[in-house]
Amino acid sequence: MTSSMYAAIAGLQTHMQKMGVIGNNIANANTYGFKPGVTSFTESMYTSIAYSAAGGDVMGGTNPSQMGYGSKVAGIDVSMAAGTPAPTGVNSHLYLNGNGFFMVGPKPNNQAGFQPNPDQLSLKRVGNFNLDKDGFLVDNKGNCVYGFLPLGNEDGTIQKDENGNIVYDTHLRPIRIPAYREIGEGGEAPEGVSEGDALYPTGDENGNLTYPDGTDEDKRVNLDALNLSIGQNGVIMGTTSNNESVVVGVIALGNVTNPNGLTKEGEGYYRPGGNSGDVVVGTSGGVVTGNLNGEETGQALTASGGVTVLSGFLESSKTDVSTEFTDLITTQRGFQANTKIITVTDEMLAELVNMKR
Repeated sequence: MTSSMYAAIAGLQTHMQKMGVIGNNIANANTYGFKPGVTSFTESMYTSIAYSAAGGDVMGGTNPSQMGYGSKVAGIDVSMAAGTPAPTGVNSHLYLNGNGFFMVGPKPNNQAGFQPNPDQLSLKRVGNFNLDKDGFLVDNKGNCVYGFLPLGNEDGTIQKDENGNIVYDTHLRPIRIPAYREIGEGGEAPEGVSEGDALYPTGDENGNLTYPDGTDEDKRVNLDALNLSIGQNGVIMGTTSNNESVVVGVIALGNVTNPNGLTKEGEGYYRPGGNSGDVVVGTSGGVVTGNLNGEETGQALTASGGVTVLSGFLESSKTDVSTEFTDLITTQRGFQANTKIITVTDEMLAELVNMKR
């Protein structure tokens, strides 16, 4: 008789776990980039009272008789569908229109040769970015946004190919506004270049960035995050005090084979898991081509043609409050039904004890 009570207790536990997921979904109804959880139940263990038996010459076959011990949580999946864009009016706030993630991580001690493993960076859908005092593009937790930086010629001017396209370094690194050009007394500037203009480094196959002699790498051109211009291909532009158009970099996009296999870290961050697949890096529209981190046989950068970057928007929560309240009611009723089983079982046990009186 007590098996019904154990089954009901298991039912209470699973319904409480689902209520926890529903409560979290509703609590994050207005959290940018939130992806709600979806709880599914399955049957728990069984005890066989009679086993299945095949029929013989005289008697027919019999089916098994089994008694169940309630339910358990089969899994809590995450709905990774994209939320709608919510306007914020801040140029450095970005929305990914399509699949993929922004990639963020720590600020390196030595950016020149810094080459992180994409699987060691955090992924996020919420592009709540801004510039810090050192010129790094960071999120609201201070994590650097990763991407690709433009390369320069020996004189520090921006490098272009034979078709007039800007040449980007293929080494994944934090996005940072270009260095500030100082001419100095008696110095000579390249033709068409003046003090205060952006200074771009050259790069080698090992990922080392080299600036012209005498450059203070910590001194960066004066750009305001509110005046940044970010195209749908993820290219970040700005304007200096000399009214010079500056190329800051290109937003890198990460993707995995199975987004549902990502592990939530909280505060909008995800980490690759054992069932998510490795992070594949690329840019919107294939702005940057070649192999990641300059390796001859390394991972080729992908062209995320179906993904665009919208400036001035953040991704709204994917929680559907009406669906959550419907699940809330059905879960509450399921919980009440299980408590009734415990009450009735208790009454039956009381009747059994009172038989002696």
